[in-house]
Amino acid sequence: MRIDNNMMSGMDTLEQTSRKKNVEKVSANDKQNSSVVESDEVSISEKGKDVSEMTRTLKEMPDVRADKVADLKERIANGTYNISGKDIASKIINTALEDVF
Repeated sequence: MRIDNNMMSGMDTLEQTSRKKNVEKVSANDKQNSSVVESDEVSISEKGKDVSEMTRTLKEMPDVRADKVADLKERIANGTYNISGKDIASKIINTALEDVF
């Protein structure tokens, strides 16, 4: 006897049969539990709402403060941007200490 695809088309594969049984089980459970209706409720605290609002505000802010960048570029181009070596060293040390502590 020769078995071809036409003969097999009407037969379920093992996987399809397993899926059907799982669906039937779920459907049966749903019918049993359909008399009990539960509802979920979520409430967000005021603190949570505040955090959400702050997060939204921060996302709307640009990553670069264009006004400061333009001011610094202009001061550098004019030769009026002067900063002392002590100030630079102090900033480097303070930043390094912040990372440690």
